[in-house]
Amino acid sequence: MDHERARQCFMRGVELFNRGEFFEAHEAMEEAMEQPDAEDDWEFYLGLLRAAVAHHKLSQGEASSAIIHLKAALGLLAPYPDRHQGIKLRELRYALSARLSRLMEHRADPAAEASRDPIRIGFA
Repeated sequence: MDHERARQCFMRGVELFNRGEFFEAHEAMEEAMEQPDAEDDWEFYLGLLRAAVAHHKLSQGEASSAIIHLKAALGLLAPYPDRHQGIKLRELRYALSARLSRLMEHRADPAAEASRDPIRIGFA
């Protein structure tokens, strides 16, 4: 069933994100988005994908690119409830917003920010 395939890709993406394998997490979320029954959560998956890309860019020291992707991720995740697909989305949005604020205020060195308090996607 396609919905099960989308869910499997989504769960693999979350696992990879939480291990700090951001490029691979982005690919798993992209695969989830490609499943026929994923259209109801397409922007949700895209928001998580953009969060993964932001952290990949941050690990490469590309703060300006990370900022662009963090803003996009937050915009895409904003319409969803605080708990969506079992994810603690409110907490994730808060952590992404805090990281974005530090980067935008130039208070954070990209390399230091990448290793600081790793952001994890938690389940409710």
